Amino acid sequence: MKVSREADVASLLAPPAGSSLWLATAPAGPALPPLAGEVQADTLVIGGGIAGTTTALHLAEAGIDTVLLEAGQVGDGASGQSGGVIAPDFIRHTPETLGRVLGRQAATRLTQMIGGSARDVFGLIERHAIDCDAHQDGFYTPAHSEGLAENQRRYANQWHSRGYDVGFIEAEAARATFGADRYCGALYFGDGGRLNPLAYARGLARAAARQGARLFAGSPVVALTHAAGQWRAQTPGGTVIARRLVLAANGGNAALHPALRRTALPLQVIQFASTPLSPAQRQEIMPMGGAFTDKVPYLFTARLDGSGHLISAFGASFLVRGEKAALREAERRLKQHFAAMPDPRIAYLWPGTAWVNPSLLPEVYELGDDAFAIQACNGRGITVNTAIGIEMAAMLARGDRDALSVPMRAPRPIRFHAAATLVPKMLMSMAYLSN
Repeated sequence: MKVSREADVASLLAPPAGSSLWLATAPAGPALPPLAGEVQADTLVIGGGIAGTTTALHLAEAGIDTVLLEAGQVGDGASGQSGGVIAPDFIRHTPETLGRVLGRQAATRLTQMIGGSARDVFGLIERHAIDCDAHQDGFYTPAHSEGLAENQRRYANQWHSRGYDVGFIEAEAARATFGADRYCGALYFGDGGRLNPLAYARGLARAAARQGARLFAGSPVVALTHAAGQWRAQTPGGTVIARRLVLAANGGNAALHPALRRTALPLQVIQFASTPLSPAQRQEIMPMGGAFTDKVPYLFTARLDGSGHLISAFGASFLVRGEKAALREAERRLKQHFAAMPDPRIAYLWPGTAWVNPSLLPEVYELGDDAFAIQACNGRGITVNTAIGIEMAAMLARGDRDALSVPMRAPRPIRFHAAATLVPKMLMSMAYLSN
């Protein structure tokens, strides 16, 4: 929702009304019709977010006859509601600890995919001239304690020794970089950055259509069946018949295939953007650009867009309810972190959802009958979904399972899923109390 205060002149200068900053500032998406009649294709992709559009784009580039169905409009879901942070990093693991989970060879391949994922994003933006306010000016993970700072230094060495532009900046440099005094230093990923995620998804869709993929919006799948070696997806206006199927609807995958029920948990977040910073504030707050997400339980993230809006988020909890409470919490968090914002004003406030796997690692599920599902958000959806979309298309085009860096497996339901869905919000409530 757009938040405004009639008495606040600064808010009158905010962008036009919209449900999010991204919706208000992104270039218009491609005009995609709803599906009508019967359409046949080699491969059907369901989901018009970053994973789906990237897969469709690269399938079309490989000469594969591809149809993409999107229930609403491109980028309507988690892709277009995120913070727009480009983070080529794991959430929980390191390149070394991952070996104990997956084995050395699988860990090496996944590390290479994650480490190169930001380059994939910015490479696609450049190659297809996607207008999405993209800045490859670094991603940071600040350390709030000396113990974490020491771990981050070792972590930086793990990445750097593998050939990636990753390092650690000490406390004084962190203060100058962020304009905040709360951190003892920060892990730095030189390939990271920031963009408008809705504009990026729309740009990928436009590129896919130019390459020959057939994309249909406003086309929710109401029935999905397999018979005689073919998948049949029915929408209110038509039917797609395809040999192969890729489910890329993230949290919506559960409604499309029974094997995907109870396989992911929703981490609900409140995204917000300030009114544009003043010139003096821009000299103090993140003057070199970039984006950061810290590691405290009640995590804090920040980045600027090209117009000077400061974008951040906080996890939804049972203790901050309603628009007014969320607005107060957004203002409190900015004031708490940035001395140069003693009286912050919020221009946009909107909900988002990061779908989380129990492993906090990206997953590609094999469903049988030439059907696959991508489930790879975990708070790193822009980079990881881009990389997996590229690899999924390569696997299907070449018939080579080794094209995927993510080990494919059959989906496994989360035990006590109904109760587990409450855990992220419970943890955020506890973190809020300790903040």
